Amino acid sequence: MTYSTHRQRILDAMRGKMVDVIPFVPRLDLWWIANSMAGTLPSGYEDKKPDDIARAEGWACYHMVPDFTNMIKSPDDMLHQSIGLFNFIQSVYGWRFSEDMEVTVGEKDGQQIIEYKTPVGTVRTVGGLTEDMKRKGASLGWTQERIIKTDADYDVVGWIFENLEVFPQYDGATEYRDEVGEDGVVAAGGASLAASPMHHIQKEFIDSTRFYFEYEDNYPLMQRLAERVGVYYDKVMKIIGDSPYEVVLWGANYDEMLTYPPYFAKEIAPWIKKVSDYLGERGKIVSTHTDGENQGLMDQIRDCGAHVAESVTPYPMTKVTIEEYYRRWRDSLTIMGGIPESILSPATATEEEFEAFMDNLFASVAPGDRLILGTADSTPPGASFDRLRRIGERTLTEGRLPLTAGDARPVSESELQRAAARVSPEKTIDRRLLPVKEAIMDGDEDALTSVVAELLGEGYAARDILNDGMIGAMEVIGARFRTGELFIPDVLLAARAMNEGLRVLEPHLAEGKGAAEEVRVLIGTVQGDMHDIGKNMVAIMLKGVGCEVKDIGINVTTDEFIRQTEEFNPHILGMSALLTTTMDQMKLVIDSLTERGIRDGVKVIVGGAPVNKKFAADIGADGYAADAGEAVSLVQGLVG
Repeated sequence: MTYSTHRQRILDAMRGKMVDVIPFVPRLDLWWIANSMAGTLPSGYEDKKPDDIARAEGWACYHMVPDFTNMIKSPDDMLHQSIGLFNFIQSVYGWRFSEDMEVTVGEKDGQQIIEYKTPVGTVRTVGGLTEDMKRKGASLGWTQERIIKTDADYDVVGWIFENLEVFPQYDGATEYRDEVGEDGVVAAGGASLAASPMHHIQKEFIDSTRFYFEYEDNYPLMQRLAERVGVYYDKVMKIIGDSPYEVVLWGANYDEMLTYPPYFAKEIAPWIKKVSDYLGERGKIVSTHTDGENQGLMDQIRDCGAHVAESVTPYPMTKVTIEEYYRRWRDSLTIMGGIPESILSPATATEEEFEAFMDNLFASVAPGDRLILGTADSTPPGASFDRLRRIGERTLTEGRLPLTAGDARPVSESELQRAAARVSPEKTIDRRLLPVKEAIMDGDEDALTSVVAELLGEGYAARDILNDGMIGAMEVIGARFRTGELFIPDVLLAARAMNEGLRVLEPHLAEGKGAAEEVRVLIGTVQGDMHDIGKNMVAIMLKGVGCEVKDIGINVTTDEFIRQTEEFNPHILGMSALLTTTMDQMKLVIDSLTERGIRDGVKVIVGGAPVNKKFAADIGADGYAADAGEAVSLVQGLVG
């Protein structure tokens, strides 16, 4: 069958039908924002919007994840993004707060301060979208102060969501869908960018690292809040079910580290299944935005009930090849995405690497049904437009279906296996230190402080307890974390226990003689980037193996990196970036270190999802680490 419209071809591919050619649907919004503000859009497209550019190139228009800058009617529609509530054209529902609460909005030092006054208490958030973030292509602001800070806040937030009024608003959404017309598929937005109420709490309400402690220590409070937020989610689901939209985007951003497998199975998958069953019975196609490292979640995502896995991000940005995604998911899911954004940028992939990826792509996905090509997660600001054009051209000529199995070059084990993930045999330790190791492995701070005090009372050397017992245990945890045997909560709880053990040890360590100098590490997330959990994990792991770590936070300017380097005199400077739009800040810092004459005195390491070894080498960094475990090995190697 030959299709005359992109829309029908995409819909049939989503439904599992064999279409005539693989659809190509590149996401251009973030690329467009950054290049539009910088005046660097391709020649002839200086005054064009993303849809205009896609149409001119013959590509389908992307409208799965909302464009939060171009699809809102007024700035107020984004006012409450810090609690995961939006009003945008793509929504088939609207919401409003209860008349029994008062919302006040203020501003201080460029930050938006919003207070929510309810009959059961007052809570507030602080954050916003800065002009600098917009220039770098960001479309969502950041939250500096989350809404839940104390146990009392749980009840207030629960009241807010339980009392939200939710109502259909089909006319505006339908008008927008009709405007896109046959040039693409517009997905109705879900209750938020989260897949479930607990995922909503994780993404929006609580500091990213603190969430895991709360999940361990305050689960009954969190579960009660999830039930109350679920009232809002149920209302939204039912309105979407009655809407004229055919496709729904429900939930976003899954990662084996952040939404680790047991958590995903318990807190996320059941809601996706519930929504997919309900909406599927009403003829809707449910898509979920899987952008992230999915290796440990392959089975859970495959079996969660969704019909489309959108923004699938394969190797070399993650550990899973497109061939493996297609082999394991094709029977259950249509894959949308498949082209990692790193392949599009000359900063992270050569022309030869780009062409090799494309060669392997078409040879790996025979027969080619249940596949919609697109950039995952989004086309980066520094992408080569010629590469986008080349994908479009190659898809038209080589993506004719059905494909026959080609000579795909399997990605070698050495390419996929992180060198740092190869675990050395665990060291044998003095049996008297085994309770120390066990307490840290269990995250049991009371047991650890007790056994440390007992060992000190018996005359055991404090530095031996630290080095052989506590640091040794953290090294084991780091190794098991790298191989997927342990997850973020295990590391965080172990680190918390270790910190309590150190409080007992510190007075005795100060009395010790001849202690080796600690390795000093300065770490921060670069300017324009508000993501912190990856950086936090690196800091925790490095502290766990005995490094002195100074974490200078997020959105760190070049001048601040230089000032802190001169003041702290670290052996290692670590920089993190999760956004492609902020990667170039790393080079600015390295160049400034050179200009100040202090580059030779510090080793610079970089990391983050869009960063790779090529980029690290090109900007003059001393090393690159893909994750927290690898960062520990890298630091240990650099300092001998």
